[in-house]
Amino acid sequence: MPHHHTNGHSDSASQIRLLYVGEDLGLIRFLRTAFHGPDYHVVSCPDRDSAERFIKSDIRYHLFIFDHEMRHRAAFDLARLVRSLKHREGLPAIIVGTEVESSLNEFTRASGGDQYVQKAKSFSAIHSAIKRLLLSSTESAINMSGTASCPGSGS
Repeated sequence: MPHHHTNGHSDSASQIRLLYVGEDLGLIRFLRTAFHGPDYHVVSCPDRDSAERFIKSDIRYHLFIFDHEMRHRAAFDLARLVRSLKHREGLPAIIVGTEVESSLNEFTRASGGDQYVQKAKSFSAIHSAIKRLLLSSTESAINMSGTASCPGSGS
């Protein structure tokens, strides 16, 4: 089984689970710091093969973060995979990278991702995008079902 990391929290049905695919240790540290505590569970895997297994599995995730720096444009292929799977098609996916090209946001959307977010030293744009997409995703779930499960509330 491929090497992967979690932030040490036990799995809980009420946790918001984020999957980061890439090898940026600074970003992984940031995600684990920004999204810590009992409400979040950050999972990271370093490569496309292990990511495909995680995405195709029945493990519950709420948001996918794909690093543009992966080889062979894997981030865009993984975003397409998320959209092609019935149990993942409505989940938010962002692609993050260091490049500053407006065409990357268009290419991200064409691939099925929600947004391309540029990495910066503070990663604040990534944090904002994740929070916004999680909130939007939660609101969509409420509108579709009339109820939502809130982390930490026991519902």
